[in-house]
This record gives sequence, C-alpha cells and structure tokens, in this order.
Amino acid sequence: MGFGRVLWTGIVGMIFLLLTSYISFQFLDLTASVTGDLIVNLNDALGGLGSLLGPVGGIIGVLAGVFLGLILVLLFPIHWCLMYRPDDVMLLIAITLPWILACSMICAINAKTPGKGIRTSLAIGIGYLILALLIYFLLPMIPIIGPLIEGIVNGLALGLTDLPYVLAVSTAIIEGCLVGAVFGGFIGSLKYKPTGSGSKQKSKKSKSKSADNYEPSLDGAHCTNCGTKLVSDNDFCTNCGMKS
Repeated sequence: MGFGRVLWTGIVGMIFLLLTSYISFQFLDLTASVTGDLIVNLNDALGGLGSLLGPVGGIIGVLAGVFLGLILVLLFPIHWCLMYRPDDVMLLIAITLPWILACSMICAINAKTPGKGIRTSLAIGIGYLILALLIYFLLPMIPIIGPLIEGIVNGLALGLTDLPYVLAVSTAIIEGCLVGAVFGGFIGSLKYKPTGSGSKQKSKKSKSKSADNYEPSLDGAHCTNCGTKLVSDNDFCTNCGMKS
C-alpha cells in the first residue's frame, strides 16, 4: 500500500470516526456518561435547536453534536473508563464504539489483508493525533487569546480526566485506534485470499476438464486405452475391445 493510498484511506477513516462519534453522542448520551450525569440531555438540547431556529438551527445542532462527540471520544482514554468507571459498561461502549465502527467500515472498503486492516486503522489514529497536537501547539501563537485558550483547554482536560491535554489525547487516540485495529485486522482477514490460490484452482479445473474430455481410441500401432500392441487391419483392440 503506497503512501498516497494510506493517506487517502486515513482521511476517509477520520471522516468515518467523525460521523460515528455522533452515534455515541446522540444515542448513547456520551456527555452524561463522561461527566457522571453532571451534564445530561445535551444531545436533546442541541436537537431542539431545529424547532427553535428552523432548518439552520437543526444543522447547527447536528454539527455541534458531531464535533462534541468527536472531542469527547478523542479526549477520554479507555484506561480512564476502566479505572474510574469500571462498572459503567455503557461508557466503555460509547467510547470504543466509534473506533470499532469507523475502522471496520474503512477496512471493509479498502483492506484485503489483516496487515492492511491494521495499518489502515492506525492511520486514522495517527492522523487525529497529529491534528490534535498541532492545534494545541499552535494555540500560543494566536495573539492575546491564544495563551488563555491553552490554559482553559489544559484545565478542562485535567478536571475531566486527571491528565494534561497532551497526555489525555495521546493515550485516548492510541488506545482507541488499537482497539479499532483489532477489528480492522479481522475484517481484512475475512477478505484475505492467499497469493496463487486462484491460479491453482484454475489449473485444477482445466486439468479436470481435459480429463473429462479425454476419449481413448486406436491410434497407430498401440491402443491408447490399454496400450496393447495392435495387429494390422484390426477394427477392435484384442485386449479391451476399443473400436478404432
């Protein structure tokens, strides 16, 4: 798989993760899960923008849900869920499901071997890791409000995950894409066809066809059916009775 193909599939996989994160946000109430029910029904509140502001409000509500879901999935590591909420199965599902779905879908389209499935899944994680860290390190360059936003981001990350932003995002993305890589590799193994198997099957079929089409006959001085030497002017083989 060339670099360009890896880059393209990684970008498509990142879009899939963006969309699947909305599933956790909207239908599994991810916000309530990660905040311990401190913030509840945020998904319903954003969905209600459509009734208040019309179609434009509906679009804003969906987009906000998509990006909030992605931010939460990229911020909360799987090990945090296991350490702080070991009994909250729905939280673990809400965090891992977007990775599983995104990696499985892109690998079903692209990967034809287990190795490609794993590499494609890792490309999604690497892409988001680069993007998340790049945004963070560019924040101080924004005049006046840049350092303030950086402090707010770090404060939120520490308050929610007990980890600084860089560590929280790095572990969340690495752990998530590794879980997705397991499923991506499995999808790739289902589509895997060993090299040469097709040609071997074709050769076997051609041999069987040639064997089926073979008809013994009397040819020259020997019977092609049993190999018995023939007497001249015989119309039948004296051994097996094959007609010339």
